[in-house]
Amino acid sequence: MSTITRHELSRVGLRLLAEHGLADVSMRRVAKEFDVAVSALYWHVKDKQSLLGAMVDELLANVDFAPPTGDWRTDLATRAELIYDTILHTRDAAELTASVLALGTGGTKLREALDEVSPDAVTTDAIMSLLIGHATLHQQRIQAQALGIDVAPTTTSTFRQTLELVI
Repeated sequence: MSTITRHELSRVGLRLLAEHGLADVSMRRVAKEFDVAVSALYWHVKDKQSLLGAMVDELLANVDFAPPTGDWRTDLATRAELIYDTILHTRDAAELTASVLALGTGGTKLREALDEVSPDAVTTDAIMSLLIGHATLHQQRIQAQALGIDVAPTTTSTFRQTLELVI
């Protein structure tokens, strides 16, 4: 495995998240990927919550946000949709993001991306809540359907319609 850095830790954490789900992302499992003792990870992250926060920021690090156009409604909707799509493409990323935001251990890239085009903090908070809440329901319903449970569908178009209504 490569040299341990915070960036590499979050990349490995995201891979484990995609492969095994949030419940199975542990410091022990990450350390095993680097073939080191768990204590070696604490040079790079304070604790597991810090690792999870770094993972959320890493998830959004490569999202290509267009520069603001000056129309905050369009810019905010476009960015929210990009973030939503990014979160949906990684297993349990919505639950991960909700946890990190609730505990204040990460998610700075998410807030910064929305704050840059949002008229105020209340609007940013509302869009973040809508985005994370809807993505969490969507991912949980996908998992339920995979287990053969009959649930009401959630679609990306439903999120976009709700986002348009809120904005």
